[in-house]
Amino acid sequence: MTAIFLTVGLASSAVEAGVIQINGTIAGIESGAPFPNPAEGVYVNGSVMSTDTALGPFTLFYSLPAVFTFAFTPPGNPGGSRLVVGDAANGDSILACFLGVNSGLCDNGDLRHVDPWTIIGGTGRYAGAKGSFTTDQCSNLDTGETTGTIRGTIVVR
Repeated sequence: MTAIFLTVGLASSAVEAGVIQINGTIAGIESGAPFPNPAEGVYVNGSVMSTDTALGPFTLFYSLPAVFTFAFTPPGNPGGSRLVVGDAANGDSILACFLGVNSGLCDNGDLRHVDPWTIIGGTGRYAGAKGSFTTDQCSNLDTGETTGTIRGTIVVR
């Protein structure tokens, strides 16, 4: 399973509240690099941005190996992320993993993926963070553009 980090550098008072609700829209870009045998799968890298959640402006970076054999088989392809909110220079981070789940097609014909994410810890003011969120995205395989929603809860110390 790919282990990558979800980093959050947040300068808002939401951190002191203990619970941060995430509910907003996301938009960004994805790219893929084929496996050594392209018929087997592709490595997906993406980044999406949002400005309309309680976190404030953020960028979510993610990576996963999309193995074609398992594209429609639960639980999905494992991946991880790094979510940067505000100024990333402060070093606060949240660790998360997710399952990339192909959910068919969007109304416009783009690939739909509804991905559950689990927050498994953090550093700095996010040490011991828990929680989860879900992204529901439509990704255009020709242009790499992706849009969707993000919903969930981050629980800090």
